[in-house]
Amino acid sequence: MRSLIRLGTRGSKLALAQAEIVSGRIKGIDKQCQIEIKKITTYGDKDQKTSLKEIGGKGIFIREIEHALLKNEIDIAVHSFKDITVQTAEGLSLCGFLKPESCCDVLISKNRLQLKDIPENGTIGTGSMRRKALLKRIRPDIICEDIRGNVDTRINKIEQGLFDGILLSEAGLIRLGLESYIAERFDPEVFIPAPGQGVIALQARTEDHHFLDLCRLVGDQTQFLISNAEYSAIERIGFDCRTPFGIFSRISDGEIIMKAFFENPTDKRYSEVSVRGQLSSPRETGKQLADQLLRNM
Repeated sequence: MRSLIRLGTRGSKLALAQAEIVSGRIKGIDKQCQIEIKKITTYGDKDQKTSLKEIGGKGIFIREIEHALLKNEIDIAVHSFKDITVQTAEGLSLCGFLKPESCCDVLISKNRLQLKDIPENGTIGTGSMRRKALLKRIRPDIICEDIRGNVDTRINKIEQGLFDGILLSEAGLIRLGLESYIAERFDPEVFIPAPGQGVIALQARTEDHHFLDLCRLVGDQTQFLISNAEYSAIERIGFDCRTPFGIFSRISDGEIIMKAFFENPTDKRYSEVSVRGQLSSPRETGKQLADQLLRNM
């Protein structure tokens, strides 16, 4: 094991908390190693006002971190898997995935109201096209407003009376110790999460076998199968943050079970599909899911 390992991540509280989780896992493998966490500002961090739909989707949160990895300024990139675009940089490999505490979406609301109790024509903050689409299927009257910024900033906007509620990832709140704010947790079989929601993804240089192997040790092997299946699906479909799209995957009785939805942004036509596949071929299962969804579009 090398004496100093440099982890690169975004500078938000959540990103740093996730890097600390990875650091702890590495030290569990080698207690003698030193870990340096390098904060890297991404394009998405610099522009906190423009909606994700307008500024280009998921790649905006990883490009600068990937560049640092390619330039050997860091050894391992620590990403939120849901931020990863299908066009990852050439020469880099996704090589480890940490199992999430939860993949669920949750509601934080004024007076801890559940979604059914939010006043008619109430305002919910979310920048996610997926969350907006699923929310409208449950409560068509709800007004969805874009919201950017870190978790603390978003919660403060409820307290300031700017929103009746906001939608967030449960895993992120747990990692920040803010789960007490949760008013309602949504069933992922119904409110289908983003691909890789809650998953911490590790990336290393393709030719650096030492760090590739370390990332595999740090990651969860079951999650590696699930994440490969989901990544295969999004590669084949090519959707980004501009498209309402979600995947929920689980392993049961030796099979990967995947469920996905897509909503056409133009005519709002909703399509939902499910597939099962063998653990030995997760990428094929992901491709089958994508092909079924594409046929229904």
